[in-house]
Amino acid sequence: MGTLRNAFEKNESMKDASFLGRLFSSPLIRGSYKEEAPVVDIQLEGDKNEKLRLTSLVNTIAKNSPTGREILEAAAKAGYKLGFERQSGSYGLCNPKEKMLCLNPMIQDKRLIPTLVHESRHAQQYLQGFERRFCAYDVATEVKLRRALEADAQAAATQSLLEIRASTKKNNLWDRFENDESHITDNIKMPRLSDSLESVVEKRDETMQDAFRGWFKNRSNVSAYESSYLYSRMEKTLSVPDEETKKEIFDYLTFDGAMSSAKILQMICTTGKGKCYFANDLNALDNEEMCGITYETQAAAKDFFKERKKLTGKPEDNSVESLPKRGSIYLTGGMGNSMFSLKPVKQEKKAAPSPLLMAALKNRSR
Repeated sequence: MGTLRNAFEKNESMKDASFLGRLFSSPLIRGSYKEEAPVVDIQLEGDKNEKLRLTSLVNTIAKNSPTGREILEAAAKAGYKLGFERQSGSYGLCNPKEKMLCLNPMIQDKRLIPTLVHESRHAQQYLQGFERRFCAYDVATEVKLRRALEADAQAAATQSLLEIRASTKKNNLWDRFENDESHITDNIKMPRLSDSLESVVEKRDETMQDAFRGWFKNRSNVSAYESSYLYSRMEKTLSVPDEETKKEIFDYLTFDGAMSSAKILQMICTTGKGKCYFANDLNALDNEEMCGITYETQAAAKDFFKERKKLTGKPEDNSVESLPKRGSIYLTGGMGNSMFSLKPVKQEKKAAPSPLLMAALKNRSR
C-alpha cells in the first residue's frame, strides 16, 4: 500500500509541477518570451512556453556574465537538465542523484536568475568529489562543509548579478537581490554602474569572498541549515524506541571522516581554472561566526554519540567540542526555512535504508 501511495503521490506531484510550469510560463501570466536557442547546451524540460522561459533565464546569465556562464556550462557538461518543479517554501533545488536543476515556476524571473546560478553552482560543487550524503563526516566537518556550500553558491549568484548589471547597465535584477539578500550585498564593495564588465570580473575573488562572508551575517540562515541537517536528525534518532532501528540509523548516519577548513575552502570556493578565492585566508571557517553551533546541537550530539557507542561500540565523535558555542537555536531563527533547497542523496555504495528508518528520518532539506 505504501509503495502504491508513494507512486501515486509522485505521479500527482509530477502532474502538478507540469501544470504549474505551463501556467506560470504562459503568455497569460508572464507575457511572451523571445524565441531563441539557449547559448549554453543544457537540456531543457517542459512544453514550448516553459522552454522559452528557461531559455530566457539561461541566456540572461550566459550572455552577460562570464562567471554565470562558466557555472552553467559546468552543470550542462556534467549532464544536468533544467526544468520547473512545484516547491513549497523554496525557489529552486539541485538534485545530483537525478542530475536535475529545478526552479519554482511560481517565482518571478528576477529571483529565478540568481537561483539558477545558485543551484548550478551546487552542481559544479558536486564535481569536486566530497561526500554528498549528509552526516557522512564528523560534526565539525559537517557544520563547516554544509554552510560553506550554501555561502559559496550565494557568492556565485552575487558575482553573476554584478556582472549582468555591468553588462546591461541596468539595476533591476540587482535591486531585487539587494532587497532579498541585504546581509550579503551590504558586505561587498559595490561597483559603480558605469564600471566596465572587465573591471567587475577582475575583482571577482574579492567580491566572492566578501559575499561568502556576508552569507553568515544572516543568523537565521546559518541556524536553519544546522537545525535541518544536524540537530533535527539527531533528535529524531534519539526518539526512536526500537533499538534495532536505531542501530540501522547509526549505520546510515556515519559521521565518519574529517576535512580541514583549508581543504573545504580549496575544494568549494573556486573560480576559473580552479583558483581558490580564499587562498589568502584558508582558515576563514575557523571562527565563531562561521563554525559556531548552538547549545541544543551540542547537547544533541553528545547524547547521539553516547547512545551510538552504547548500542554499536563505535567511538564517540568528539569533534563537536572544537566548535564555538553561539546561543540557543530558538533565539537565532534556526527552525525556519531557506528559499533554496538542496536535495540530499545517499552514498551509492551503502545499502538502501529500510522504510522504517526513512520514516524516522523523513525531513526534506532546504
